[in-house]
Amino acid sequence: AAGEPNDVEGVAGGMPRASSAVRTETDAPPARPAPAGPGPVEVRLRRPRGDATGSREDADMEADLPPEPDGTDPADPPGALLVDARNGFNELGRRAMLWTIRHRWAAGSRFAFNCYRHAAQLTLRRKGRPGYTLLSSEGVTQGDPLSMVLYGLALVPLAKKLRQEHPEVVQAWYADDGLLKGRTSQVAAAMTLLQRLGPERGYFPEPAKSIYICSPEDRPGAEELLEAFNFKFTDGHRYVGGFLGSDAALSQWLAPQIQQWVSGVASLAKVAKRYPQTAYAGLTKSLQQEWQYLQRVVPNCGPAFEPVEEAIRTVFLPALLEATEAECQRELTTISVRQAGLGLPNPVQSAPACFAASEACTSLLVTSLRERTGLNANIHTRHAGRERRRARLNRAAADERKSRRISAASDPATQKRMLRAKETGAWLTTMPDRLNGTELSADEFRDSLRLRFGLVPLGLPERCDGCGQRFTLGHAMSCKKGGLVLLRHNDVAAEWHHLCAQALTPSAVSDEPLIHSGRDGNQGANADGAETLPETRGDVAVHGFWRRGTTASFDVRVTDTDAPSYRGQDPHKILAKHEKEKKDTYVEHGLARRRTFSPLVFSVDGLRGGEASAATKKLASRLSAKWKRTYSEVCGFVRSRLSITLVRTTSQCLRGARDPTARATHATWDSGVGLSLYQ
Repeated sequence: AAGEPNDVEGVAGGMPRASSAVRTETDAPPARPAPAGPGPVEVRLRRPRGDATGSREDADMEADLPPEPDGTDPADPPGALLVDARNGFNELGRRAMLWTIRHRWAAGSRFAFNCYRHAAQLTLRRKGRPGYTLLSSEGVTQGDPLSMVLYGLALVPLAKKLRQEHPEVVQAWYADDGLLKGRTSQVAAAMTLLQRLGPERGYFPEPAKSIYICSPEDRPGAEELLEAFNFKFTDGHRYVGGFLGSDAALSQWLAPQIQQWVSGVASLAKVAKRYPQTAYAGLTKSLQQEWQYLQRVVPNCGPAFEPVEEAIRTVFLPALLEATEAECQRELTTISVRQAGLGLPNPVQSAPACFAASEACTSLLVTSLRERTGLNANIHTRHAGRERRRARLNRAAADERKSRRISAASDPATQKRMLRAKETGAWLTTMPDRLNGTELSADEFRDSLRLRFGLVPLGLPERCDGCGQRFTLGHAMSCKKGGLVLLRHNDVAAEWHHLCAQALTPSAVSDEPLIHSGRDGNQGANADGAETLPETRGDVAVHGFWRRGTTASFDVRVTDTDAPSYRGQDPHKILAKHEKEKKDTYVEHGLARRRTFSPLVFSVDGLRGGEASAATKKLASRLSAKWKRTYSEVCGFVRSRLSITLVRTTSQCLRGARDPTARATHATWDSGVGLSLYQ
């Protein structure tokens, strides 16, 4: 391998992609053998006949295999061999690996040499007895982030030699698992060569653990040709997250996994009774990702997920919302949170789109493997990125069409609610974390979730304990008795203060700044005898927020866009009206003293006005620059913090006590004068 150029285009100067290196390494003849060790390339094996289904790994690590030619010879049937190696990572020849890295990845060879120039030490301690040290001079260290890259590159010369000697056999490697596909006699010859060359590089194939996959009709002929290897024979087997084999074997393999997911959904439904936020996050961010991965790697598996869909529809959603199956509005929950849904797609319907997106992302890798051509890693990466973006746009467009269709068939109140819900779901997509303060109680989460779907929260009183009027949602959001509306306002202002202090410095942020509406701050009559307006205050002042050297004043207002006085009005126009009212009152006086004024107007469910959106973006921009994180990530953080605050205050208005002193058995004090009674 000395002096041989790097076959991986576009990665010669930096860390190579192990998948690309392993793939392209097989296309050129090697100068000399080098250490064995597969790189992380996953393939999808598919035959166009009815007895074969595909298996596909996610995103970039995937490839298709060519179809079998027509008119196969019964005495030499086609098949695929899943090669298993003995303790691959620990048995890898270290000297051969370092030699290969030196000539095939010169930029990383020095670092690899420094990591593996000495034997790894494992110290064993024994209580009351002397300990001893085990030295490991072979293999790559488990847990080393570089180990997969080194292992994959070490396999490249071995894979190239196999391809050179047996070009008719399609081979793919993932970690220490190899795959050989072709006619049985060809696979047998390739396996024989692998057994001869592999040990020289620390790769020891184990025929007894290797699995040969073929159709039941071809099995007798395959067993006769492969009798010397003692392979295991089957008509289907799991392969790198997917499946390779017949439809019948696929159904048998899928059944226990489907049942496991159904049980998982049922378990999350039990959790949802007390911890709905945790259960929802567990389903959307964990369990759902498992079956969507399988849908990306196995084609035509949608109908098998009907039990999972039934469990979501009849068990999980009723437990999450504490509602009937009809009230859960399953069709609306299938669309994304951004389109007023819950992001719980029907797994039966989502399977074809998942597989098509994965197939499109890996089309260049498929072509490279099938046609035995080189693979440009950079072009493949860009192509996969474009296809992923296209798949996201297609999914978003489909959700938008479904949302418009549902909205068009609904009443005006539902249309207005769905319009707001498209911009108020940040609290749903936030992971619950007590350390970061993003967890919600069962009542807080479920109250806002039911309001999002037009359902009345459960367990509300019939009469307001503050004023005695009939207790409705509108009354709960506007009743000023007990100070809950004021607490809602103060909580939002406090959260904005905290975020601004993080973006700038705590000393640059102050509470309740004076907004000078009088003359020089003096109250009373002016020179003309007219009474001046009293001084008014904002909620938060931030020095240097918009521009260096200027102070920005913010005033918070939270309004109920579903109030009877706003019936039939667009929620965005309602918020704009409140913004204009505040700006007409305070902007002129602030500008006269070189101070800016920005009203922060929110709806009770988290919809932001135009000024609040602009301030949020500016705040996220400052945090992004200070924390050195991406703007989109920080913007989501700011929005979720404000959204969670409003969710909590909404639940407080629904369930908080408005007359906390009604049950007091002692006199209440408005000041500290009553302390004299204790003397």
